[in-house]
Amino acid sequence: MVPFDTYEFFTSVFVINKGTNESVPIVTFAAGEVADNFLLTSKELRTMNNFTYDSGTEQKSVNVESRVIRIEAKRSQLAKAFTICLLLINWALAIVSIHITLLVLQKKKVATAILALPVTIVITIPTLRGLYVGSPPFGIYIGKFLALRPQFGD
Repeated sequence: MVPFDTYEFFTSVFVINKGTNESVPIVTFAAGEVADNFLLTSKELRTMNNFTYDSGTEQKSVNVESRVIRIEAKRSQLAKAFTICLLLINWALAIVSIHITLLVLQKKKVATAILALPVTIVITIPTLRGLYVGSPPFGIYIGKFLALRPQFGD
């Protein structure tokens, strides 16, 4: 489900002095910037790796100091709450629309003003959908369809 997604990223880095092929110590390695609507946590681990290089005459191996980092990105609590509220509003609008449709099909008396609600729902749902975190723009497929449609003209 979209608001409860978690992303993990693992990477390892080391620095070699090009002139001497010796390891350059890394002081720290961490995630730099905060992403919108995400909470980033990172954990760093110091490791030693075997680095093999060609000296021109033979293959040489040296042990180099490296760092491994694990970055985890989760949605913020505000983004989760916002998405869940929008989801509940969407479901409420859908249920009310179905209820009105069933009343009309059963030929029960319905106030004229309430019949404007399904039209409002049709207009509101795409707008609410556009507010979801990470949702593509509304009408993206319509735009692609129109772009692929053959143009008949002059």
